[in-house]
Amino acid sequence: MQPLHQIINQRVQSMTKKELLEQAAKFQIALTEKQADQFIDWLAVHKVDVFSETKRTELFQAAETILGKREAAALEAMLRPYKHFLKL
Repeated sequence: MQPLHQIINQRVQSMTKKELLEQAAKFQIALTEKQADQFIDWLAVHKVDVFSETKRTELFQAAETILGKREAAALEAMLRPYKHFLKL
């Protein structure tokens, strides 16, 4: 894995609840404290690799289960500007 990929994946992996709630607000996504806690807990026990289609799919599926379809779609939209890196 390239060093830049490692840095990006680590940044996603280490996101805090506060940061998640701030990003949700920035993208006008209603996110409850409970949903944020659950998603952060999921991140804590799963390996994130946004450059792997399989791992990215796992991330989106977890987001859909924990946060809801609209919120998972927003997560995908947040990553879309980087699609040339992620091969979305």
